[in-house]
Amino acid sequence: MDEPFGGFKKPVEIANKFGWLPIESQPQELQDKFNATLVPFMISGEDVEVKEALLYKVVNKACGYDFFPWNQKTGSCVAQGALAMLATLQAVEIVTLGQTYEEFRIPFILYNYGQSRSRGGLRGSGEGSFGSSMAESLNEDGCPPLDTSYPQPIKESDGSFTFGAAAEMAWSNGDKPPMNLKEKANNFKIKSTSKLVNASQVKQALANGYPVTIASSWFGFSDLKVKPSGTPSIQLASRNQSWGHQQSCLGFTTHPEFGLIFLIQNSWGNSHGTSPGNFGEPKGSYWIKESDMDRICKEEVFSFSNFEGYPARIIDWNL
Repeated sequence: MDEPFGGFKKPVEIANKFGWLPIESQPQELQDKFNATLVPFMISGEDVEVKEALLYKVVNKACGYDFFPWNQKTGSCVAQGALAMLATLQAVEIVTLGQTYEEFRIPFILYNYGQSRSRGGLRGSGEGSFGSSMAESLNEDGCPPLDTSYPQPIKESDGSFTFGAAAEMAWSNGDKPPMNLKEKANNFKIKSTSKLVNASQVKQALANGYPVTIASSWFGFSDLKVKPSGTPSIQLASRNQSWGHQQSCLGFTTHPEFGLIFLIQNSWGNSHGTSPGNFGEPKGSYWIKESDMDRICKEEVFSFSNFEGYPARIIDWNL
């Protein structure tokens, strides 16, 4: 049932943990169609400089439990990165912007996983998808909130959540999804998506409450248990390997030793070890340096907004 891995050789170090395919491997007409939907990234209104924006802190407060980490069981990282981004975007609006009338609901991202594969020209069931096609699906299809009639998250022994391999594979077929959710998804569309070109833009997006997905075939590391370093101590990852992988970026801070650093939320359960917790980091995450973010931005880094464009937002991050 599985198709070849998008023409890419699947890495053997971590079976089924990758799955991001770059837009350059799509036909040119699909690339052009997606690129035409992107809006230039620009914060409209007075943009206030902040030294720290930890968006991930609002997610637990909005949903009432430890939302992270999640654990993909197949090559569904494109879905998992989008899930973390959507959950955070929703939580920011509920908690920090005072939209108390809204109830936090888990985005049913498996629907978009299949639609992204279909939009990218991947037929039938299989593993992997395009980050660009996922962004396109969130804009044009919308992402339905989780309903009791859909596959439910399973809590694993390490505390992480997963939809499971069977559900991931079943919903990977965007041509024939197990349920027709088109009408329900249509009410929950992302309004603006932008390609960010450097770490400065990533910082600006996060400071105004707009979470980010990152995807790269360049950044990766072999020792998954990231050893704490620095004062205050953090899990700072250094590149020594290449992953074809999508994740999310949910915060930044200015570290006295390492300068500007960014929090990356992964979807491999608790594989990165226990954080010292000096910045209240969620499980399954790690930090990277500004220079690494700049390099990742040469590939696919997207910001998302539920507005037309990116209005400046004054957000109290003292949570």
